[in-house]
Amino acid sequence: MDMKDVPKNMRRVGMLLFQSAFIEALQGHTPMCVVHAAHAAEILLKARIAQEHPLLIFSKLPKSEPNKDNLTLIDLLKDGRTFSYDELPEQLWATTGIKVNQITQYKEFGRLRNQVIHFSMTNAKNLDQLTLNYSLELLDPLVESFWGRSVIEFIARDPSASSYISSGILEAQILGDSNDQRLRRLLGDGSKKAYERIKEESEKSKAEFEYINSLDANDIEHMFPDTCTMYYDDDDQSVANENWQNFLDSF
Repeated sequence: MDMKDVPKNMRRVGMLLFQSAFIEALQGHTPMCVVHAAHAAEILLKARIAQEHPLLIFSKLPKSEPNKDNLTLIDLLKDGRTFSYDELPEQLWATTGIKVNQITQYKEFGRLRNQVIHFSMTNAKNLDQLTLNYSLELLDPLVESFWGRSVIEFIARDPSASSYISSGILEAQILGDSNDQRLRRLLGDGSKKAYERIKEESEKSKAEFEYINSLDANDIEHMFPDTCTMYYDDDDQSVANENWQNFLDSF
């Protein structure tokens, strides 16, 4: 891999990790959703900085040697040191002019990640919800401002995860009846219709709509198969996989 490929490679890996962390939070897989979301943020901020120049993500560069004319990517991987999670917002601002406006939330989430890594425990509860809040309030809007893409789109286009959108379960868990216009735009009308149908059906069979929160996307698809329209019209899985790969290659 050439040094010029670093930003794109980091961007893609970071978004896939972000997608995994988001789904882990939806499924209540704690505390690792915190670790993975913070790691995704670190990679994605570095990816945006590296767009200006890959060397800008390094706080320490390898020293020159008499027998070497050029600094190589291997040299950087071996002896370079990149900016830490806590240092990245300032480096992002210095190199791109972009500010992390929710800096308190950013740093507090970083501390949670460190508590998990170093002590296998945290001083906070509801880590899945904290991860979703961090993702939707801070990281995803920031990423969308970088590249015009959202983690929601990565979920919707991935054949292995798109049922979270098409079934309405993601809408039920992160949007519900609120009026968040950004999420409404990202989730789309199909998600809204599926959510409304699920809500209607569940109200008929259950006294309280909270029942839906005990289900996952596969449960809902089996209960209400006619509400779940897949992101791709073509049922051929190979076509869906090819479209997903083309999407990744374009990012």
